[in-house]
Amino acid sequence: MRPQEYYHKRIEEISLLLKGFRQRRNRYTAVKIAAFLAAVAFIGWFSTNGMTGLLALFFVCVALFVFINIRETKLLRKIAFHEELRNGATLEEEYLRGDYSRLDTGEEYKDPAHPYAHDLDIFGEDSVFQAINRTTTRHGRERLREWLLAPLRDSEEILRRQEAVGELAAMPDWCHTFRALGNYKQVSKLSPEAIKNSSREKSRFAAWKIPFLYILPGLNILGWVLYIADVIPAAIPELLSLALLAITLSGVKQLNKAHEGVNSFIRSFSDLYELIRHFSSQTFQSARLREIHDELFNQRHDANEALRELYRVQEGFDQRGNVLVTILLDALFMRDLHLYLRLVRWQNKYASCIPGWVDIVGELDTFVSMANYRYNHPDFVTPELSDDTLLRGEEIGHPLLVSARCVTNDFEVSRLHQFYIVTGANMAGKSTFLRAVGVNLVLACCGSVVRASSFRFQPMRIFTSMRTVDNLAKGTSYFHAELLRLKQLVETAQNEEKLFIILDEILKGTNSRDKLNGSRRFLQKLLSLPIAGLIATHDLELGELADAFPRNYFNRCFEITHTDDDIAYDYKLKEGVSQNMNASILLEKMGLV
Repeated sequence: MRPQEYYHKRIEEISLLLKGFRQRRNRYTAVKIAAFLAAVAFIGWFSTNGMTGLLALFFVCVALFVFINIRETKLLRKIAFHEELRNGATLEEEYLRGDYSRLDTGEEYKDPAHPYAHDLDIFGEDSVFQAINRTTTRHGRERLREWLLAPLRDSEEILRRQEAVGELAAMPDWCHTFRALGNYKQVSKLSPEAIKNSSREKSRFAAWKIPFLYILPGLNILGWVLYIADVIPAAIPELLSLALLAITLSGVKQLNKAHEGVNSFIRSFSDLYELIRHFSSQTFQSARLREIHDELFNQRHDANEALRELYRVQEGFDQRGNVLVTILLDALFMRDLHLYLRLVRWQNKYASCIPGWVDIVGELDTFVSMANYRYNHPDFVTPELSDDTLLRGEEIGHPLLVSARCVTNDFEVSRLHQFYIVTGANMAGKSTFLRAVGVNLVLACCGSVVRASSFRFQPMRIFTSMRTVDNLAKGTSYFHAELLRLKQLVETAQNEEKLFIILDEILKGTNSRDKLNGSRRFLQKLLSLPIAGLIATHDLELGELADAFPRNYFNRCFEITHTDDDIAYDYKLKEGVSQNMNASILLEKMGLV
């Protein structure tokens, strides 16, 4: 089934389920109202005539109200979860139509000084990050940023990542459930600061108070049982309940302060329980996913068990918002103090495990995003590691272009010190081709699929110079900025075993003759460094380097054809130096000359 068909079917199925859930919620609401009104009526009649049966009916109505309230809370969560499922499918349907408007751009990650991210549109509007990122946790988002900015150079790690991503991509239902769980729980609100603080904090609960949390409620329940059996008067259990409520309320300030201090952590971190539980429900075969399973679920500290307990504590705190239920449970069982004790015990036992669990879930979150990207593009291929060829791709296309507009090309660089000089008219396809090669190489080193019919490569560092900008505030002219960028390239190469470069029209900030001479000398300088790559230029004379150094420089071009009325672009890479330019023709067609 094609991705478009899969998402359309999912949207229809989930919409039907949501309709049934909302009808059930309406019935729950009606029962709750009836139970509440009946409870008020029974307690009112009991206060006037003292009939024991009326008090029993009051408790039955309260129990029914609490039971339905719990069921309704679970149903509301189910509705929210399925709404996120539908939203996720709708989001992917929009993405496949070319609509990125609701997708995270990662704009804050843009950095012109990075070796390639700015030039290759890794972040920002219509970016690689926007196409891949579907993370639901902050740590997952940060992990994806790191993967895109610092691709792997270890072949074994790339293969392990490919294996994990491939296994998840074959389970789209599982991956979309993972995303829906993370989004409706808003796990992304968990901040690194909250993790560090909570892993260090140790809450306290006076040991001498703990026995009374069990003795006093036990006496209270016994009193009510004896009253119902007509052994003691009602005044005794009533006074006991008031005493328990007063004791609990006397500590409510401390309880609220403690709750406020850890509330952000509790709500966010306990929500990881849903993601971890979902992960534990599946058996995986890939090496890295099995390792993640072993790290999360071991005999010493089982994350599933720990988070299940924290999740229940969170549910208990959430129910404190229902004042009627809270007062009754505190009067009978001192429930708020029991909740706080459970939280203290949990923190003291598991706090040190928190950073590791969060980091692991972040990695899993990133894998799910990359698997989703792989599923969305069944026509993309998994790159192969190569021992003999630096880079070889057939039908390479830019992964961000829609299929109807994407023209593909074959390209190969067999070894270091090979440079392909690409010439061609304006808008003939040079820059798009350069970015297609660069972006696909970044994706390949990240363990992702690429847009090609086949792609073999060696892991290596990547450096580009395509969009150099000046900085007036720092007194940096355009030409000076270009020189600084090229200096950064040389310094990077001096510390690398292999560097793949992509340069687009270097030294634009000087005159034509100076530009040609400087470019020629700089390209020859690169022969002394462990570099290979692509250089696009309008200086046709640079093509003469292929005559002087036939083993190192090779000419490729994008040609155009034109008549008096039209210019035709085929965007196909050809051998040789470009013979046709179009600036004068375009100026004439637009009436500018």
